[in-house]
Amino acid sequence: MKKYPLLFAFLLLWAFSFSGCRKETSDVRTYHDFALRTIDGDTFDFAQLKSYRASVVLFLQPECPFCHTYSRTFREVDSILRQHHIRLLGVVAGKNFPIAEIKEYRDRYRFAFPILLDPDFKLTRWIKATITPQVFLMDQQGKKLYHGLLDNWAYEIGKVRARATEFYLLEAVHAYLNNQPQPRDSTQALGCYIE
Repeated sequence: MKKYPLLFAFLLLWAFSFSGCRKETSDVRTYHDFALRTIDGDTFDFAQLKSYRASVVLFLQPECPFCHTYSRTFREVDSILRQHHIRLLGVVAGKNFPIAEIKEYRDRYRFAFPILLDPDFKLTRWIKATITPQVFLMDQQGKKLYHGLLDNWAYEIGKVRARATEFYLLEAVHAYLNNQPQPRDSTQALGCYIE
């Protein structure tokens, strides 16, 4: 080593640079690796979702008009999903909303599903959520099957139909439960931007 100090230094630097790359790739997380706090202060470990047939992540904001308009639909969808042993999770991303405001929103609309906090946007970025309300259907292994709108009731910002005629999320759930191809993997969500 005394003959080649520069070569040794270069090799050492090169080895450290690759070990850094391996560390970054090992930080890549799977769906079931996440754990987020609920608005009640408990920790929700996503690993427990492996015991369900599937799960649905619903991104919410307590001040988003669409999240208020869809509140009854959220409760109805939660009830349907429970019948099929599918877990619905609400997620509020960022730090813009005090916990008291989120609890008031939950209590006002009588949501029975847990609402989780993603203050640093870790799950939000991983799953690629951008709008509220926006749903993500995840299979038992944590693979994304569908994301976007719940249904076609809202078709433009501030405009809704008299009633929904297409139920995108429930159609995706039905296809999954019956081992059929997904009718679509996504729709363009409408609502409020996640900030």
